[in-house]
Amino acid sequence: MAAVNHDIFGSLAGAEQIGKFDSSELVCRLYDNLYALPVKSVQEILPLPGILQLPQLPVSIMGVCVFRDKVIPVLNLSPQLDLAGEPPQTETWQMVVISHNDRLCAMAVCDIVEIINYSSEEVEPLPSTTDGEEYFFRGIKRTELGMVTLLDMNAVVDHCHLPPREHDSVQDDLDVKANESLIISLIRLGEVYVAVQIDEIERILRTPEILTEEGAPGYIKGKALKLDADQDNPQPEDYYPVINMYQVLEQPEDIEAQGNLIIPKASAFPIGFYTGVVEEIREVNKTDLAKIPPLTVTTQNNYVQAVLKLKDELIL
Repeated sequence: MAAVNHDIFGSLAGAEQIGKFDSSELVCRLYDNLYALPVKSVQEILPLPGILQLPQLPVSIMGVCVFRDKVIPVLNLSPQLDLAGEPPQTETWQMVVISHNDRLCAMAVCDIVEIINYSSEEVEPLPSTTDGEEYFFRGIKRTELGMVTLLDMNAVVDHCHLPPREHDSVQDDLDVKANESLIISLIRLGEVYVAVQIDEIERILRTPEILTEEGAPGYIKGKALKLDADQDNPQPEDYYPVINMYQVLEQPEDIEAQGNLIIPKASAFPIGFYTGVVEEIREVNKTDLAKIPPLTVTTQNNYVQAVLKLKDELIL
């Protein structure tokens, strides 16, 4: 059995028996059900922090959070286990940080119950279930609190397509130096903040007239006229597409609120990004940047370079 940090389990019932039996499991509650995972896979137990949601994530992943200066995916297995209830709540739920087969992630649970220690012959086979459910489970264990279903962590990390954890050397890809800083514009976009490096912005405009384009994809808000075009006699080539970042980031849009149009410097053709109002220009240190895990990068969010950690808040 791998070395276990007993301190993280505090005064949980059963902690003193870890290592004295074939198996030791951390029992967690998900709604009205009890599940267990091997204590050797548990790295830490924390109150569920603020979660940053990214668009187009697998249903089993709530989003990402910062753990020890790294951004890790946070799993919610309720959909896969066909469990219904209120969505996970910050602070009232718990987060179990899991390190398994060189995968680092966290799992949201309603509560931490106890530690059970048992011999292998005490595990009972699963009752008749669907193949999908059997994929996640190793068996069941009867306890004084009721039936506990044993999770198969190999199946969990495989099903969620968790990549190998990023070690410290990967963070160096951001070229972080102790005193290196950058200037960002901080933009409120629905329920999140978005940070854009100032040196990547050509212009920040008050939202001009945007003409709708029939048949355009949902993330295209429309088209706008170039500033240097003949305003009285515009030609088709004088317009550029406007991408609606509310749609891209799956955020609610207040159509009555003032917005800005961000024109980037590096672009093969003119383009504008429709966002909320730029609220602040700020200097930040590159050590405040944390790279997002490859798992959470999709074709819909591959523009996210990193996550910026400011005052316990995650910012794209």
